[in-house]
Amino acid sequence: MRSGLAALRDLAAEKGRPPLIRTRAIGYQLGADRAALEAYERAVVREKLTEFRRFITGTVGPHAAAHPNDKWVRHIVAQLNSIESTLDLIASS
Repeated sequence: MRSGLAALRDLAAEKGRPPLIRTRAIGYQLGADRAALEAYERAVVREKLTEFRRFITGTVGPHAAAHPNDKWVRHIVAQLNSIESTLDLIASS
């Protein structure tokens, strides 16, 4: 049986993520390979984008439909649409 850290490294490798490095001084850190870091960052952004879109459609959308003239909801819809667009660009570029 592999140690906890070795198991974490194996799991990261299986999922296509960069290896983890751990020291007492700095805790867990990702490896330094540029391509691996970028792939991991894009994967996290895509995951957050999905979560963000679910929030927009599940919470903010119904609020906007129920109160279309509310200043707050118009403002939050405009801001969230901007954030969604930016995350989409990052995830797909």
